[in-house]
Amino acid sequence: MKERTSGVPLILFLSALMLLSTIPLSATMEPQPPITDFDSTSEEVVLNQAQEIAIQNAAGRASTTNWVRDAGPDAGANNGQGSINSVHFEAMVMDHTNTNIIVGGTLRGDVAFGSIQPATQYGPRAFVGSLSQWGSWNWVSMTTVGPGSSGGAVLGDIAVSSTGDIWVVGTFWLDIEWGQDLELSNGGGVDGFVAKMGSTGSWIWGTPQGGTSDLDSMHGVVIDSNGDGYVVGSFEDHTYFGNTSRNIQNGQDGYVVKINKANGDYVWDEIIGGNLGDNITAIAIDSAGRLFLTGYYQGDVTFGTTTLLNVGALSTFVAEIDNQGNWLWANEAKAVWGGIIPYDIEVNSDSIYLGGDIVGLIELDGQNWWVNATVQSAFVARLNKTGSWLWGLNSSGHTQHLHDIALNPLGGVVAVGWFDMDHSAIAYASFGLNNLTAAPFAAFFAGVSPTGQWMWAESGGGPLFDSGNAALFASAGNLIMSGRFCLNHDGAGCSAQIGPANYTSSAFYHGSGFVWSLYTDSDMDNVSDVNDNCPLHFNTLQDDFDGDQLGDACDSDMDGDGREDIVDNCIGPAINWNSLDWSIDTDGDGCRDSDEDDDDDGDGVNDSQDLCSNSASYKNWTANDANDYDRDGCHDIFEDDDDDGDGVLDIDDDCAFAPSHRNWTSTSQTDYDGDGCKDSTEEDIDSDNDGVVDANETCPTGLLGWTSDATNDHDGDGCNDAQEDADDDNDGINDFDDDCTPMATNWDSSGAQDLDKDGCRDVDEDDDDDGDGLTDDVDSCPRGSVGWISGNVTDKDGDGCRDTTEDLDDDNDLIVDDDDGCPRGETGWISTPALDADRDGCRDSDEDPDDDGDTYWEFDSVGNIIDQCPNTPISESHLVDAVGCSPSQADDDNDGVANSDDECPEIAPPEGLDRDENGCTDDIDQDGVNDDVDAFPDDPTQTEDRDGDGYGDNPFGNDPDSCLDTPSEWIENVYSNGCAGEELDDDDDGIMNGYDNCSDTPASEVGEIDSAGCSISQIDSDGDGTFDDVDQCPDTKPDAEMGEGGCSKAQLDYSSDGGGSGLNLMNIAIAAGLLIIVVGGGAAFFFLNRDGDDSDVDDLRPQAAEVFESLAQAKLSETDDTETVSSGSSGDQSGITVDDDGVEWWQDEAGVWWYRSLSMDDWAVFEE
Repeated sequence: MKERTSGVPLILFLSALMLLSTIPLSATMEPQPPITDFDSTSEEVVLNQAQEIAIQNAAGRASTTNWVRDAGPDAGANNGQGSINSVHFEAMVMDHTNTNIIVGGTLRGDVAFGSIQPATQYGPRAFVGSLSQWGSWNWVSMTTVGPGSSGGAVLGDIAVSSTGDIWVVGTFWLDIEWGQDLELSNGGGVDGFVAKMGSTGSWIWGTPQGGTSDLDSMHGVVIDSNGDGYVVGSFEDHTYFGNTSRNIQNGQDGYVVKINKANGDYVWDEIIGGNLGDNITAIAIDSAGRLFLTGYYQGDVTFGTTTLLNVGALSTFVAEIDNQGNWLWANEAKAVWGGIIPYDIEVNSDSIYLGGDIVGLIELDGQNWWVNATVQSAFVARLNKTGSWLWGLNSSGHTQHLHDIALNPLGGVVAVGWFDMDHSAIAYASFGLNNLTAAPFAAFFAGVSPTGQWMWAESGGGPLFDSGNAALFASAGNLIMSGRFCLNHDGAGCSAQIGPANYTSSAFYHGSGFVWSLYTDSDMDNVSDVNDNCPLHFNTLQDDFDGDQLGDACDSDMDGDGREDIVDNCIGPAINWNSLDWSIDTDGDGCRDSDEDDDDDGDGVNDSQDLCSNSASYKNWTANDANDYDRDGCHDIFEDDDDDGDGVLDIDDDCAFAPSHRNWTSTSQTDYDGDGCKDSTEEDIDSDNDGVVDANETCPTGLLGWTSDATNDHDGDGCNDAQEDADDDNDGINDFDDDCTPMATNWDSSGAQDLDKDGCRDVDEDDDDDGDGLTDDVDSCPRGSVGWISGNVTDKDGDGCRDTTEDLDDDNDLIVDDDDGCPRGETGWISTPALDADRDGCRDSDEDPDDDGDTYWEFDSVGNIIDQCPNTPISESHLVDAVGCSPSQADDDNDGVANSDDECPEIAPPEGLDRDENGCTDDIDQDGVNDDVDAFPDDPTQTEDRDGDGYGDNPFGNDPDSCLDTPSEWIENVYSNGCAGEELDDDDDGIMNGYDNCSDTPASEVGEIDSAGCSISQIDSDGDGTFDDVDQCPDTKPDAEMGEGGCSKAQLDYSSDGGGSGLNLMNIAIAAGLLIIVVGGGAAFFFLNRDGDDSDVDDLRPQAAEVFESLAQAKLSETDDTETVSSGSSGDQSGITVDDDGVEWWQDEAGVWWYRSLSMDDWAVFEE
């Protein structure tokens, strides 16, 4: 999982450190505290200041040695400049059984691993060995070279599969061998390799990686659950992964590859690089198979769609990639200035841990991390598994280098490496509050808590260079560390203290290796982690109250009752019982009911006073006014059905809750209606619970079991209408005498509000205020006399006014009785001039015999008319003549207009033509023509319409008539101009459409029409369906069988026979002779011009037709011959035949038939 980088990156990094050492520091600049953000849900330990001080003051150490095994020059080996024998442990992992430790590294010369002495090697050889957990060497296997070869190999990392196979990666040059059968050759420089061996060290296969560069290497390896491997490394220039060649982008690039477990073939590769140097230094895999890797970059680097960018300082990246080579995410620890290089990565279920070297100012997700500005320090950092930084911390001192980290099963990690100081004899380093002082170059191992604190640190070594290179936990509390000691030994002898003992090495320059088994004491309480009941908590006394082997200092349930102490109200004295059992701990408060808890249900009411204290009671609440009003220990919401303790159940209690009175008893004396509200107090203001407060109630302790509402207590006085109240509407009139009960309430009938005292309030209940039998809306005296009933005798007109005392117009005709000739006459009418002309109070229609009051009755006793003018004005009634008419009523012309109003008193106008009723014939349009002779009485611009089509004859008036004499039969077809369609001439031939039999005569023939308006092309004189202009037989007889051209077949036959004459034999002979000559010449001409193309026939046919025409003319001109040929289907020597229809036929030598009818001027080809 870790890498061993080539020397160049480290040299670059140290160069950067030297450059930084020249930068003057501000006097005010101080290192910032490490980032400590983390996931609070993790079970992690946080040391407070007191614990940290206690650790420092404790006399114990962080570890005790179990065993140490060193490996180096064999006892009999010569050591010196020309004889280098050394062992360098680089990596460790537990085998698949978790019982043996697999170590890997590099050896030279004649060396021994306990009793195992590999063959002497003259150069670096990668090796793998196995030890038991007790330090016994099982086997050692190494690479070799062939005879005469100067190749070599350096191991970088190892991994073990679930089946026990051991994978090895590293660097080699020239050629190397594994056992007897495997050999690798490099590509011309320093290359990387990956190899697999069995669980006992037998090599299976090996695969190289590299090109011509000296900087190709493989740094780390992990194995998935399928047994396939994933390797990370770096290369320069270009490299080969099997047959695949890859080129760098610039400088040095990193890569990750997948390796097939069966044969070591490359499955896929993924390169990362940018514009400067980049390297993948380590890789890790979690239990779910997720792959995480880390490294460093300068400038920029891209992971799929994510690009990280820096100005050129060495920055760290962390990324996740899936098992198909797809980048999932990437994040960085960006060096603002200085640098940060990771050397190892580890993962657990929820976190990613990094370890490496750091200097300067680093940015983590936007937060600054300040570290020593001039020399490098070791760092450990933690991220979550989606790439967010949780915290980072670093060591301090002169120079510290972190080589490896190991996950602590108890939480956190252990870091190993070396430290020094620029001093001839002393090395110094601080890990939090843990200070280490040793010889100039010493190995260290230090513990880090899950929350990012240095918990402890220890060192080992001697006067020369010593280093811790690898670490792992064989089990909880059992740390295995490996490394090397006595480097740079020049032969004068060297020893180093590893644990309690000193170990010597005679190795020249390259030193010896060690494997160190320790029992850690992470909390430094002098109890090793394997025996410590709280290994991460300072716990010298190892108190364990419940005896569960988990110390009280870290036991979240000290009494072992199953309930966390943070929610346990009784941490003892009872132990190891089940507080989660409700039958034992009813309220689940951690106090056992039987002997620890005096309030079993946890409601704050002691069990002795608690009415609800059993296993079924409501638990874990505190009684107060809000939830236990009467303090009986029963929760009001869940248990208590009488919250105020008055003996009335809450469901029936109207005063069950605060602030009602509590702890009293409801009786008929204290609570009349039993509603749970105490009558004598302000809480019950309605003692009988009828809904009417006592202060407003006439019956405060009346009938029970009812509620006052409009249906049962109309006046709302609290007295039940049906059983208690004699005056339901409380108007002062008992219901027996009350005509309006129950009606309006709470009013007094004794005053003016009830005129007739019937119990109905006049303003809104009584529609007959005076009780006279007439409703107020028809009563003219609504508030008149009382004690009487309107009838025909007492109230003639039924107006509600008593005739004898109140009514001045008994018949209500608007003529007061004193002036009324009929004071008690007909009712239901009003005297008006129209109904009572003389206004005497007697209705003209049925009461008054002299309507106009002129002393002349209209009729005598037998119905004869007496008064000829029954409507004489009253003012003239004294001027009437013997027939009852006044002067203003005379009408001499008897037109219905009195002489006084008649402007034409001598002449009566025609009926209906005196619309203005002035006695004269109207001229409504004022055009000087009376309406009785005006064709347009309402139009002053028109007076005459001689054709009666509705359009005036005046051409300058409205709607003038353009056709003044439209015949009557066309009137209904006239248009808006007074003309009918029949009066138009559509073909402009001078004949109106109505008389034109051919209204569409062509313009060219208009001058040659007949009297019916038709031209020759529109006339068919003989009615044969062919117009005369194209009829060759214009006198065809009716019903003749038609041929063509307007001729009947008989006419055509006659034409063909030439009138019946025949052809004589001489004519035939002459015609035949001519036919031979002409046809022969024509045929010769025809055949001479044929070239085989049928189209030539069309060119020659007109010439042949001319020949036929000349023959026909000769034939027909011979009319005086004595020999004849019949006209039907006959032929002659010319080859021409004539059929029954007179059509001539001839077949030319090409077989083409020609024909010509009588109507044709030329021959035509017959086409079927």
